[in-house]
Amino acid sequence: MPAGGFARPGGLLDGAQKLGGPDSMNMRQEEMNRRYEAVRAQANILRIGGEEIRAQVSDLKFIAEIGHGSCGHVSKYTYNGQLMAVKEMVKSANAEEMKRIIMDLDVVTKASDCPNIVHAYGYFITPEKVMVCMEVMATCLDRLLRRTSNAPVPEPIIGQIAVSVLTALDYLKEKHHIIHRDVKPSNILLDWNGVVKLCDFGISGNLIQSKVYTRQAGCPPYMAPERLDPNASPNYDIRSDVWSFGITMVELARGKYPYANLNNEFDIFSEIMRGEPPVLTIGEGFSEEFVDFVSLLLQKEVERRPKYNKLLNHPFIVRSKNEDTDVVDWFANIMQLDD
Repeated sequence: MPAGGFARPGGLLDGAQKLGGPDSMNMRQEEMNRRYEAVRAQANILRIGGEEIRAQVSDLKFIAEIGHGSCGHVSKYTYNGQLMAVKEMVKSANAEEMKRIIMDLDVVTKASDCPNIVHAYGYFITPEKVMVCMEVMATCLDRLLRRTSNAPVPEPIIGQIAVSVLTALDYLKEKHHIIHRDVKPSNILLDWNGVVKLCDFGISGNLIQSKVYTRQAGCPPYMAPERLDPNASPNYDIRSDVWSFGITMVELARGKYPYANLNNEFDIFSEIMRGEPPVLTIGEGFSEEFVDFVSLLLQKEVERRPKYNKLLNHPFIVRSKNEDTDVVDWFANIMQLDD
């Protein structure tokens, strides 16, 4: 499981506050404080097998480290025999920043009722760190591609992945008013049954009038043109996640990142902003529905990029929902390969 960042830029709330006067700012601050206290009150509670259990960090038994990143690391633990992936993050010295980080825990736990989002059992907040306890997953799409030596993923399998990721993104938007902002292969996980789940909401942002107000979050190589261009409007919505999802689809279909031939991030950013978007073709063996689906995801002009409700009714997604694709068998064969 990748250890993505939980750091959340302050510009989101700053931008939101510009929309109103002092009274509006005070109301938002009061709401943030209320949510912060509610989240803190739920710390040290694990929800396992339908039970709520009051627990302590000392009750966790360390097994092994899974991965680490700049903003934390993920290790395997057990609690009374229940295996967990525990993400640990050192607390920030900035009190307001920590409030935002802790409030993101609210999303992580509430989103656990979606079958295509990694399940969280609960979290601990100590004086030194924040620990999120989640289900252990088998692998992510990034590691899966490397395991297959970057072999293309079959289109029927991509269809099942697309249905799962779109379902998760639409759920976040409709139920929690959240834009993910870091859709990429390493944040799309699979369990041992081949179920595809989205993870890592540390830099996700609240939608404010369907817009978010900061550009500095996410993985730049997967960012939409409107998020990379400093001259563009600072406002963007869920359709920026749609672009990132499109880049991911192309990477799975071809087995490699679509801008892998470029030498550095500057060249990649320039190509994303100024070049034509990646395309798939029928001549490569892809279906007409899949080619059209990806072309919609990767519209350069954000206004022409569809939102989730339209994408979920696209012929490629409808067909994929109705297909009896054996993801479990395909995934089991992949996992038998050497890393």
